[in-house]
Amino acid sequence: MSTIINGTRQNQVEDLNTLSSELYENIFNVNLVDKRDSNFYFYNLLNKVSFPDNISDEFIDEITLISDKPWTTLSYELYGTIQLWWSIYLLNKPDYIFKAQANRSYKYIKSGALPRVLEQLRSNQT
Repeated sequence: MSTIINGTRQNQVEDLNTLSSELYENIFNVNLVDKRDSNFYFYNLLNKVSFPDNISDEFIDEITLISDKPWTTLSYELYGTIQLWWSIYLLNKPDYIFKAQANRSYKYIKSGALPRVLEQLRSNQT
């Protein structure tokens, strides 16, 4: 027999590696299947992040690209890390999913607002 235990962050589980606070996976809780012989950890794949359409300009800025860029490259240019690519992608809900396209404007969360927004996302997922 096994038991599913919900609701803990990966960084709070001693058996698992610590994740950067910027990673998408760190927003969600890790679940545990507790069996007699061993434990298994998993994420609920139905969880997702959705940004509201009416985010204040206090938190959002915009950039227009002159060339196509992978989401990870755009993230690095804006934040100094590739790990926040998902925030730009999810904020813009692009039709073309493979790259940020030239001659288009993309919204992004201002660097100063990012810690607050990430904390709010994590608190909404509990």
